[in-house]
Order: sequence, then C-alpha cells, then structure tokens
Amino acid sequence: MVKYLVALDDGHGMKTAGKRTPEIPELDDRVIHENEFNRSVVNYLSAELKRSGIDTLLVAPTDADTSLFARVSLANKNNADLYVSIHYNALDGKFDSKDPSGHSIHIFTGSRKSRRLAECIHKYLIGGTDQKDRGIVESNFHVLRESNMPAILSENGFMDNKREAILMIDKDFQREVAVEHAKGICDYLGVKYVPEVRTVYRLRVGEYSGLDEANKARTRLKSLGYESTVVADKI
Repeated sequence: MVKYLVALDDGHGMKTAGKRTPEIPELDDRVIHENEFNRSVVNYLSAELKRSGIDTLLVAPTDADTSLFARVSLANKNNADLYVSIHYNALDGKFDSKDPSGHSIHIFTGSRKSRRLAECIHKYLIGGTDQKDRGIVESNFHVLRESNMPAILSENGFMDNKREAILMIDKDFQREVAVEHAKGICDYLGVKYVPEVRTVYRLRVGEYSGLDEANKARTRLKSLGYESTVVADKI
C-alpha cells in the first residue's frame, strides 16, 4: 500500500505584521489574526488526512513566523508528495464599500499537476459556505515556485470583509474548510476519504450533541409525564 505525505502550511505566524482583521464592533472591537484561522484549519485538516491513512508534515508547527524558505525546505527535505498552504486574503484592511469576498486557489504558473490538485479541492470548496468563487489563479508565490511537489495555496475568504472576518473564528466553518481540502486531496491521491464518526444523542422529540444535554431534556420530558429513551447514534 502506497503511503503518502502531505506538507501542511498554516500561512504566516501569530505576530506577522498586518495579517489581521480590522477591529470588529460586533465582537467588542476584537481583532482576529489570520493565523488563528490558518492554524485551526491545518490542525483539523491534519486529523482528516490521518484518519484517511495519509501522513502529514506541519512545516510551521509553532506560533513563530517561520520563514517561507524554512517551510518549503522542510517539505522538500522530507520528500512530501503534496504541499498545501492555508491562508485568508485581504485587500486594504478596512471594512468599507470596497469589501471584496470569496475564496481562491493559487498554483504556480504552468504547473499541470498543481492545477489538477487545485481542481480536486476547488470542486468541494464551491459546494460549501456561500462565498464568491474567485477560481484557480496562477501566481508566483515562493511556496508554490520552490516546492518540489504539486502545491496549492488557498485563500479562504477576506479578512477585511466583515461577514468573512467573523467566519474566521467559526469552528464549523474551519472544520468545513478542512474537510473540503481533505476530500480534494484524497481524490487527487486516489485515497478513500474516511469521514469523522460523531455521536449524536437522540430522543423521539429531538437530537442533541452531548449526552448531558440529552439527559436534561429527558428529565424535563419526564416531569411532563413523557417517557423517552436516549439513543446514541453514530453519524
């Protein structure tokens, strides 16, 4: 059985200058750093790939602003089969009438294998959260140009679009982006994607994400004279 290794890059570091949202009034003027999103998605993506039998290499495993050279060199040294860099885009750093939106996937100019990888991921991205599709773009980025393997860099929204800025810390959105990338990577490598098995707790009158929540609902129902059994389902 062929064993694959995917290098994962969580674009930038926590203290990289400028890589953050404007202050968000709806979140008490909170500023979200790009790496908060990038790091979470890479961690989720690593788990998705490992579950599907694919090894991963985190090329920037700390919060430090690891250089682009160091990231790519580590992937090349370890003979990674693919290089995937997760990012969030920005235009002018302001919430205003010019707010851009949407996701895009970048590849090095003329790389046919990278384009095929991008196409595999793109078909899942466009089926997720409603965002503008900015397509597959040829770019001369260092991590795309200097990697010895097919490589993509995905921009998954805009930090200076308020709706998409708030999505950056939405755990469901982070997981969704990770799953979309994982499915595309699996398709490219010809590996069966293995989804996460989650347990939900069902009563006849509803569904709950935790056992405690389900038991509380059961107790409330019993006080009304309604008996119900909690059943755990794998989904």
